[in-house]
Amino acid sequence: MAKATRTLNPLPFQDLEPHRFEDLVRQIIYDLKHWRSLEPTGRLGSDDGYDARGLEITNEQDEPEDEEDDGGEENPLSIDRLWQIQCKREKSITPAKIEKYIKKILREGDPLPYGMIFAAPCDFSKKTRDTFIKKMREKRIQDFYLWGKADLEDMLMQPKNDHLLYAYFGISLVIRRRSLKSQIRSILAIKRKAVKHLGPILERSYTSILIRDVNDNNYPFMGEVSDFQKRPRWKMYDFVGHSYDGIKVLFRRYPAYMDIDNQTGKLLKWDYSDEVNLAIVYDDFWNKGKDYDDKSRRAHDFLDNMGEKNRAFFDVEAVIPYERIIEIDPMGDTIAKCPHLFVEVKNNTFFKDSWARLSPRNSYSGHTFSIEEKDKKTRIKFFPKKFPKVKEKTLSKKKKVG
Repeated sequence: MAKATRTLNPLPFQDLEPHRFEDLVRQIIYDLKHWRSLEPTGRLGSDDGYDARGLEITNEQDEPEDEEDDGGEENPLSIDRLWQIQCKREKSITPAKIEKYIKKILREGDPLPYGMIFAAPCDFSKKTRDTFIKKMREKRIQDFYLWGKADLEDMLMQPKNDHLLYAYFGISLVIRRRSLKSQIRSILAIKRKAVKHLGPILERSYTSILIRDVNDNNYPFMGEVSDFQKRPRWKMYDFVGHSYDGIKVLFRRYPAYMDIDNQTGKLLKWDYSDEVNLAIVYDDFWNKGKDYDDKSRRAHDFLDNMGEKNRAFFDVEAVIPYERIIEIDPMGDTIAKCPHLFVEVKNNTFFKDSWARLSPRNSYSGHTFSIEEKDKKTRIKFFPKKFPKVKEKTLSKKKKVG
């Protein structure tokens, strides 16, 4: 069966067996006319050259019979209109080929039908269509249709034929619309919860949250997960705001250096050190290395000894789409006393997008810059490979107590 996608692909008529294609066409035309019967002559092994025969009830047949007229010997079916239906599951039909098919169906000496339907899952050229019309008029066929691939698709997309679309191709536009509606409602519900429990849409805020893999059953025992250090199944982050399609968290924060032109506000030079990620939440003992506190102290000490205008952070913010958040537990638990977000993991990550920015250490002053590929040209080598140890400050005798 064909799978429904966000943008519906062309229907795979070529995957239907010839008789199944005949069945589909016959079921499409049930609503075309007021039929007395539609006979699948092709399935019955008919050698009359067509695949189905229809008897259309005319208006005269609906008139009340004269009960006093007992001399009529006319068969009531004689006033039904005869239709012949021909189906060809071919990739292309030329003018010569369609002329050949019509000649085979409308043989000399046979009673001519009132109407005819010719259907094939291909694109008919203008010349082929003109040839079909010409032959129908020559044979004095009163009503006729030539249905190509586009015609068949148009009819199957009509709500009344949704059951046929599903039966033959596994696609339902009605179910699809309901699914989209349910999906949007779910996303909006999660968004409302995120705004209520994490922070408002238009404000930047810092709230610690625990992101958890919705399929994980080992929390809080990290020892049960062999590759936890490489791919943690739960981790604490600082929620920092909303994007257009999800929540933003502080994924990385590195000590950084920035030099700005005071007159133009242009970023002249910059650098950062990735020795320590300062975005690790203090209470996240699962993801903090043994030497994390020491590295963090040394990093902040190094920043303290820089010029104030040069102190900066290199931040990487990542987005978790609302649609991946299955549920939000605002209460947390006795171990992680913060909101828990249960997230669907894709490609071994909680996140969809991320971007980097350079901002002053004092967030209330200075400029913030989005770091892109072109900005790598202005990056310099400023930081040492490892931050030096923190020097203990000794008190002078005058300030020494005791």
